[in-house]
Amino acid sequence: MSAQYFEDIAIGAKRTSGSYTFTGEDIIRFAQKYDPQPFHIDLVAAKNGPFGELVASGWHTVSVWMKLTIESRALDGNAGGTVRAGVSPGFEDLQWSKPVRSGTTLFYSSEVIEKVELKSRPEWGIVKSRNEARDADGELYMRFIGKGFVARRPPVE
Repeated sequence: MSAQYFEDIAIGAKRTSGSYTFTGEDIIRFAQKYDPQPFHIDLVAAKNGPFGELVASGWHTVSVWMKLTIESRALDGNAGGTVRAGVSPGFEDLQWSKPVRSGTTLFYSSEVIEKVELKSRPEWGIVKSRNEARDADGELYMRFIGKGFVARRPPVE
């Protein structure tokens, strides 16, 4: 797929980024570096914790989303980004619906839900997407709305 402009992106467009299986070792390794709460890094403490066992950090589930998204863009021939994209101004409504336990495989997807034309920066638009992680049964584990700047098509002169 060649690089796209803001105008080329359709509301409702969906993308499946891939899947990831969380192992106990991965959960602990990530959490030791980035979210060292006992129920993420210690098997004994996790048994006495709020989930009764080791669970992945929510930030781990979001980080996997980013990794798989970049990899899937590269497979589409867009290694530099999905489209003529700029930076992200942030995200909205991050939700972790279920704890991710060792052995859980999540499937990641995105759907374009809104496009915003910017009067203050007419060369850019913002694309909003709903990003999710679900298991094989369709159970929702993680969801957020991402926002990204995307270049507008240059005016024809």
